[in-house]
Amino acid sequence: MKKYIIITLLLFSILPILKSQNDTSIKKEDIVGRWIEEKRIEGDNVKMAGEYADTYIFKDNMIYHKGEAAEGVILFNVAGWYEVQGDIISIFYNNYLMDKSERQKPEKMQFKILNLTESEMFVLVSDNGREYKMLLKK
Repeated sequence: MKKYIIITLLLFSILPILKSQNDTSIKKEDIVGRWIEEKRIEGDNVKMAGEYADTYIFKDNMIYHKGEAAEGVILFNVAGWYEVQGDIISIFYNNYLMDKSERQKPEKMQFKILNLTESEMFVLVSDNGREYKMLLKK
């Protein structure tokens, strides 16, 4: 009987930990909108976005766009779709500035959400074997 009481108490002590792990999952509604790159951190190198920041758009219908800014014009040359699982945003995209033969198969990029508020998203980006952190603002 003592063994069952200990097991029951142990299970009740583990449940809040398991529940808190599920709280880190995000929903599509948390990220839908237009996000502007504020800064990028690669190792010890911190690069501020400056005047021509990249724009990331997550639409409600799971469509993704990335616009690169140059001389005051935003060129939306990257498009695709995204999925949200836990604290990971998986993005499948094509870069339309590349040759047709090179863009036949979509590329995959992942954003691991490190911190998310209503107006800021701090992510760890994994793209083409590179990893860096990025701060995005709405």
